[in-house]
Amino acid sequence: MFFLIQQKIKRQAVFKFLALIILTFFSIVSFAATEDSPKSDTPPGSSSLVGTDSSTKGSVSLDSLNKAAFGSMAQTMLPMSPDQIKHLRKLFNQTQAAAAMPPGVPPRPTISSQYVKLEPGTTPTVIRLAQGYVTTLAFLDSTGQPWPVDNYDIGNPQAFNIQWDKKSNLLMVQATSLYNVGNLAVQLSGLETPVMVTLISGQKAVDYRVDLRIPGNGPNAKALLGRTLPQSANPALLNILEGIAPIGNTALKVSGGIAQAWLMGNHLYVRTRLTLISPAWIATMSSPDGMKAYEMPKTPLILGFEDGQSIQLKVEGF
Repeated sequence: MFFLIQQKIKRQAVFKFLALIILTFFSIVSFAATEDSPKSDTPPGSSSLVGTDSSTKGSVSLDSLNKAAFGSMAQTMLPMSPDQIKHLRKLFNQTQAAAAMPPGVPPRPTISSQYVKLEPGTTPTVIRLAQGYVTTLAFLDSTGQPWPVDNYDIGNPQAFNIQWDKKSNLLMVQATSLYNVGNLAVQLSGLETPVMVTLISGQKAVDYRVDLRIPGNGPNAKALLGRTLPQSANPALLNILEGIAPIGNTALKVSGGIAQAWLMGNHLYVRTRLTLISPAWIATMSSPDGMKAYEMPKTPLILGFEDGQSIQLKVEGF
């Protein structure tokens, strides 16, 4: 809009500029004709004075005409003052900012992991969306390895948009309207039961990324140190991966390496990026970023590895 106003002003300025040039041209011609016309007889000795006065008056008239033409042209081409232009641009920027702002308070971004239950009678996983935001759904098995997607179907394609590269375990979901509800059915490779997800837009929080952990071992599952893989995800270990301490725990002090530990009953829960081998852990889970959660018997010493180097962790605070 501001650009169109500027273009209109420029076109009007060109027309007025041409009119001023024509007017100036005819004024100069008229003045020159007056100067060249025969003078009336004047007494000797006074002709020089009269001529000087006439030349001076003509010079003053031409200078005034130039100043008037310049002022008119400047007013035509730049009708607004610098302060007015700054104020207009400020109003334009404020209008654009107001149009881009979402209604109400912007949603709070979150990144989380959720344990997916496939048993009949359970509530499907809920994914919170917002218009203008992309949500990434990552499907993982109980060992933290990617579980590839075979196919998907969306219940309300007019309200939600999904992008998928047709080979990975990632789905990119977007809401195309402010408020809407729908669902999503995802078929994973080698899994007979589809994963059902509820999609809701217009919430106070929006899921930027959600790691959906599926019970069981996917096609990319790898054994850890030759041990048997767990067949289902442990909700307590899932919370440990996110840094959430188990309920009724006792926080412990760990030295010798980067790790966190909690005691709950007679079991020790450890969150670390190290690979722990002793004592033998009861259960373990890992996330795609390399973080691991272990459940093991109560012990003051833990042996692990980091980049091929043996590390001994000392646990205190029992």
